[in-house]
Order: sequence, then structure tokens, then C-alpha cells
Amino acid sequence: MQKYLLEQKAFLLALVSLEGVGSQTIFKILDVCQRRHLSRAEFWVNRHHIWQEMKLKERTIESIKKFKKEHNLLDNLSRLEALGIQLISFEESSYPPLLSKIDDLPAVLFVKSHVKVGSQAWKDAFANTISIVGTRKITGYGKLVINRLVPPLVDANKVIVSGFMYGVDLMAAKTALNHQGQTVAVLGFGFNYCFPSSQKKLMQEFLERGAIFLTEFTPATLARASNFVTRNRIVAGLSKATVVIEAAKRSGSHITASYANNYGRLVMAVPGPITNPFSEGTKELVNQGAILVNNAQDILIETEKDYHLKMLDEGTNESLARDNENKLLLENLSFYPEIGFESLQNQTKLSTEKLNQLLFDLELQGKIIKKWGKYCLVS
Repeated sequence: MQKYLLEQKAFLLALVSLEGVGSQTIFKILDVCQRRHLSRAEFWVNRHHIWQEMKLKERTIESIKKFKKEHNLLDNLSRLEALGIQLISFEESSYPPLLSKIDDLPAVLFVKSHVKVGSQAWKDAFANTISIVGTRKITGYGKLVINRLVPPLVDANKVIVSGFMYGVDLMAAKTALNHQGQTVAVLGFGFNYCFPSSQKKLMQEFLERGAIFLTEFTPATLARASNFVTRNRIVAGLSKATVVIEAAKRSGSHITASYANNYGRLVMAVPGPITNPFSEGTKELVNQGAILVNNAQDILIETEKDYHLKMLDEGTNESLARDNENKLLLENLSFYPEIGFESLQNQTKLSTEKLNQLLFDLELQGKIIKKWGKYCLVS
């Protein structure tokens, strides 16, 4: 299994490095290869003219040919690791569990951190996540709100997720670290760069203090406006709740909140002074149904009582050997190469909520993986 994951990661790294190939195209490639029973090597040599059958763009085909001439798949992965960048694929148990639940999940994540991927510290970092987003033009009021909200959240073992942009994002992350908490920063560019460049030293300082930096973009990807929009879905997808502090009516924070809402996560907003233009955005979110936040306790209460999130929080300490429902589920999974949720529910007669819980636990333990909406055992 270790060899399979290594080769698959090298293959995914090669795909995401190609011109015109993003996660959507990668999942399409993997899906076609699975349906046509083609191996990675067979796709790579265009067996059965699979590139043309998939209608890959000409620039992508030329990029594959160029990549094949210049790189070896495993060597390419080794070079990445030599730069201090860890790579996670969507198939690995170390992939952030909440992020794995969104429909448009990134196929791979590039990681920079002194925290080792898959370690207990890594698992803890993604177990209790709250994203805090807002304007880059933070006011004194916004700073006051962050100083009142973040320390109690850190004391409750919450991890602050942000986009590492100056303003609300940066102050929320910095405040978490200053109170011996953890923060996860999601970037809209590759690790060869830092945007704005003035924050390069700060990024290094954050790394030294244990922060985790993530991006779906290859190291050579420049910062572009469109990248920050797609980055926002990861901020929302990683988090149990998205809290908006100071935002204009139309802003990146609204995009993040929209993603969170679409993913079935909690959206919260902090009210502001009526004289502040950045109160307009949070007011609009509250009018649309966001939960109004007056203090950190509001956030803690809402995340605790939300049943869906509570279910995701349930521990996996019970032994599988003593759990009849888990054994029933594993037995049914062993009969099929892959099986969808509805079919599995028909076979096991488990309730939707119970089956969701069991599948999530098994994914966390690395015993099953989810591929394109279907589940299969890890051999």
C-alpha cells in the first residue's frame, strides 16, 4: 500500500504540474482510467489514444510530452520534498477530514510546516477548526474583536484557519500563536513566492512557531486574483464554522461564507458600528441567516450544539473488534471493489446518520477511502 501511495502521489504531482490541469481535470483523468482499467503508466504513454478520447487540450498534451522528457515521476516528488514541501493526496488518511467532505476538494495539497503530516499534532490541528476572515483594511474595532474572540477559542483548543492576508486574516492567526494556539494558513500561490512579499519574514516566523501553511498550487504558481477566490473554498472546507469580522458588502469574505454555507457548515458574523462601512457586509450576512456573534462563547455553543459537526467530532477510541456495526460495515465493503452510500445503506440497514458516522471514523483510521463518491477498503 505504501508503494501504491508513493507512486500515486508522484503521478498526481505530475498531473497538477501540467499546464491547464487542475483538480477537476485530475479527477476526470482518474475516473476515466478507472473505468477503462488503465494504469497510471498506460495513461502516461497515451494507450488507446486516451488523451484524445478525453479531449485534453492541445496545450495539456504538449505539456505532458515536455514533462516526460524533462522529469522522472518519483524524482520530481523527491525534489519537492528536498525543498521542505510535503505533499498530501486526497486518498491519504492524513488529508484533512472536513476538507475531504466537500465536492470540489483539491486533489493534492502542498504543505509547509514543522508539524509532520500524519502526526498526532497534525491530526489535532484539523480536529477543531474555526476560520476567521474579514477585510484587509482592519480597523481598531476589528482588532478589539479579534483580541476578545481568539484567546477563548484557543483556550477551548480551537485552531484558527485563515488566508494569511494582511488585515483580519493575519491578526487572527498572529493572535492565536501569541496565545500558544495553532493556526492554519491557506495560500493563493505556490511556495516559491509570498504575497505580499513584505510578509515573507512573517511566514518564516510563523513556521518557526508551529503554524501550518497549505496551498493547492504548485511551488511555481504566482499569486493571481482568481487563485484567491478558489483558495477561499479551502478555507471554508477546512473549517467547522466560518466567522466573518468586518467585511464590505461584496468581498472575498462573502465568497468564503458562501462556500461554507454551500458545504453545510456554520456561518457566523460579528456585528459592527453603524458608522463603519465594514459593518455593512456582516450585517448583510446576518440578514441572510448567519449566526450573530457577540462573544467567543456564542461560537463555542453553536459549534457544540450543531448535530452534524458533533457527529464528526465523535472519537474513534472504541475497538472495531467490539463494534458490531463496524464489523457489519467492513464485511459488506469487502464484497465490493467499491460501493456508493445508498447501496451500502441498503445492504447494512443502518440509519443515514449512523452510516455517515461509521464511514467517517473508518476514513480517519485509514481503513477505507472515498473515491469519486464511492467507498472501498484499503488493501
